[in-house]
Amino acid sequence: MKTKLAGFVSAIILASAMAAAPALATTLGGSTNWNFFSLGGTPPSPGASLATPAYTFQQGTQSLTAYAMQFSSTLGWVGSTASLYIKNGGSAAEQGLGLNNDPYGPNGGYNEIAYPNGIELTGFSGHISSVTIGSLQSGEDFQILGWNNGWTSLDSGSGLPVSQTYSGANLMGYSDLIIWDPNSSASAASGSNDILLESVTTVPEPGTLALLSFGLAAVGFAVSRRRKLKTEA
Repeated sequence: MKTKLAGFVSAIILASAMAAAPALATTLGGSTNWNFFSLGGTPPSPGASLATPAYTFQQGTQSLTAYAMQFSSTLGWVGSTASLYIKNGGSAAEQGLGLNNDPYGPNGGYNEIAYPNGIELTGFSGHISSVTIGSLQSGEDFQILGWNNGWTSLDSGSGLPVSQTYSGANLMGYSDLIIWDPNSSASAASGSNDILLESVTTVPEPGTLALLSFGLAAVGFAVSRRRKLKTEA
């Protein structure tokens, strides 16, 4: 009876661990990098429109959704009709996620993020632990906002270097982020015009990691216990 019960428990734990395996495979090292250029299909220069203001990126069982947003002095942040755009400027710092309503640059714009526009990130598993912003020429600004019953400024900066990564513990407490260029006096002539969202890194909830560790330990114990029972029989 004991042998059958142990075998039944082992089978349940093993099945649970196998169900969690796909998620574990996409979070190697406990984190997942979302490189928007590669996830968007690595289009040739100058890039390609995603033809929608909202797009869900997928990696294994995980997902992350980007929304085109626009800041209004009277309404705050509202959804934009601009399409998300995967830009390819040649170098890594010029490859990433932008918007097709960028007014600066030749032929109507560089398809980057320009005031008063932004990109909201939501629907991700766990937390975002770092954000990498590119195309930061001299004088170009960026700001990262986090949602927690209102938008809070988490970080801001300007070029150079052309690519900058922000990571901080305060990112962990927010379910949504907005990345934008807050410079209302931006102009192509001043060099303060537009930026790109290169990538973000997500990490699982601490409770998820603890549960996974417990599950793997339980599997090891169950297998060891089953072998012992077989030997005694």
